[in-house]
Amino acid sequence: MFKKLALIIFGCSLLVYSFLQFQKSFLKVENVGYNQFIAGNKLVKENKHEDALKEYSEAMNVNEDINIKKNYEIAFKKLQEKQKESKESSENNKDSDDKNKKNEENQNGNNEQNESEKNENSENKESNNSSEAGESDKEKQKEDELKSIMQRLESNEKKAFKNNEKMLNNSENKDSENRW
Repeated sequence: MFKKLALIIFGCSLLVYSFLQFQKSFLKVENVGYNQFIAGNKLVKENKHEDALKEYSEAMNVNEDINIKKNYEIAFKKLQEKQKESKESSENNKDSDDKNKKNEENQNGNNEQNESEKNENSENKESNNSSEAGESDKEKQKEDELKSIMQRLESNEKKAFKNNEKMLNNSENKDSENRW
């Protein structure tokens, strides 16, 4: 009777101890650093990377969780990319304005050049027809070479398969299990 009572008390004390451990582990998640970590994640989703970096840095001061550090690095990289894109877009706008001015100037001069280019293009078309015939001959030659290579490969595969069959037949006919 005493043993049963001792086992019951021991079992109840284990249940109470495990419950207390569970509460401790649950409370670790609810610390201040974790709340700032979550706030930083929300700010990243809203594309407010500067504010997210502030939240992550505050969270890193309280908590040394590696996930906070990783998210800080990711947010920092996204902020750098965003700044690079804004610089590039401002440079592209300046470049496009300059290009537009040059294009207007070039269009006036291009009208005169277009007429001379049309004459040259008609002459080039005649010469291209003769070169296309030479290219089609080269393509046919390449196709023929590929076909002959494929035939050789297939015959080599057939020979290898036959050799493997011979080896298997020879090893099956021997009485010993291990020929080597």
